[in-house]
Amino acid sequence: MGYWSPSRLAHLSSAILSAVGLPLSIYLVSPGDLPQFCEIGSRFSCGTVIHSEYSRFMGIPIAYLGAVWFGAALALSLAAVAGLRVGNILLYWSVLGVLGALALLLVEIFIIGSICLLCSFAHAAGAGVFAAAYLARLWSQPPITSG
Repeated sequence: MGYWSPSRLAHLSSAILSAVGLPLSIYLVSPGDLPQFCEIGSRFSCGTVIHSEYSRFMGIPIAYLGAVWFGAALALSLAAVAGLRVGNILLYWSVLGVLGALALLLVEIFIIGSICLLCSFAHAAGAGVFAAAYLARLWSQPPITSG
């Protein structure tokens, strides 16, 4: 198989997390019947969040935007695994995703008053993409030597 550097393994992790987040986001665009663990009273209700007025941005479902984000993150991650120098682009893209997920979480908590567990899984996958992209960047830097 050959040697895989730590940064390449981090990019592979980013690809795996993106591959998890992509179908989850696609499902959230039009979920149909929600799993039972999604509806745990009023504080944890995917239905409340998904059907709220805040589930769309300029008429586009937020989950669709998440699917596009995960698709791009997957493509960038796979390109980085293949050796293309796109690690910085992936890192900046993942920062946008984390900021978006944080904004959505704040809307869920403070405006809607309910948390969507499936959305939170997607947010966690996005945070994992950021962490992997950050570690890949960190591990790809030459070591600091004193001299």
